[in-house]
Amino acid sequence: MRLFLISLCIIIICGTGLYMVKYSYDSRDDELASLEAQIRHERQQAAILNAEWSYLTRPQRVLNLSTNLLSLQPISTDRVVPLEAIPFRETSEVK
Repeated sequence: MRLFLISLCIIIICGTGLYMVKYSYDSRDDELASLEAQIRHERQQAAILNAEWSYLTRPQRVLNLSTNLLSLQPISTDRVVPLEAIPFRETSEVK
């Protein structure tokens, strides 16, 4: 009888431990699935933002916007000066 009670206690403890491990595993598995779904969503959002950035920064679009909205024109050749025409400050040596 005593052996039966000890065996029953051991079985109950093992069963409780097994249930706790299974519950913990299921919880972690759900958390992992949630994180994986979140990662997929964030990657999709990053791909969408990358596509939008590529679309918005097309050189032809930027040129059209600068021409139409800012009234910018390309620099003419008479506005470009050689490097020698720029006066530089004299550097004094510190001792």
